[in-house]
Amino acid sequence: MISNFEKALNRDELPEYFRGSGIYFTKDPDWGTQLHVINWQGLCGFLKTQKNPVATLKNAFEKYLKTITNSMEDANDLLENIGCYYYMRKKIPTLSENGFDLIRDLSNNEKQIISNCMEFLHQEIYKTNNAQDIETYNRRMTKLANDGGPNNFRSL
Repeated sequence: MISNFEKALNRDELPEYFRGSGIYFTKDPDWGTQLHVINWQGLCGFLKTQKNPVATLKNAFEKYLKTITNSMEDANDLLENIGCYYYMRKKIPTLSENGFDLIRDLSNNEKQIISNCMEFLHQEIYKTNNAQDIETYNRRMTKLANDGGPNNFRSL
């Protein structure tokens, strides 16, 4: 059986896969939103079968990054994907093979895309001055850092 990630790879639909749009949407039963971690579990299952899983992941994520805009939807999806990577990285050795780090090993240009988008998200969340949104954002950032992700997206 072909996995959704393999399908996205074959169809060149990697941005859709990482966003969880169209056929790659996996509904969170509690919130009805995209449940990114399910897609990451499928991605990891596929990567385990590859001869060069790190290159496959890096190339796929780079294609996704090229489509990122400074919008709340893209920023939230990007943060979720980065969070899923670091969460899964602790469980799946393939994701950190030979010291590989998906975010830290990107080109400076790709890191800048992430930094700009995460700065946009930070500004938009704090601009609303909604205590619940700010608390949720801060929790997400703390969890990401605790899972081994960057502490500060402004200096990737």
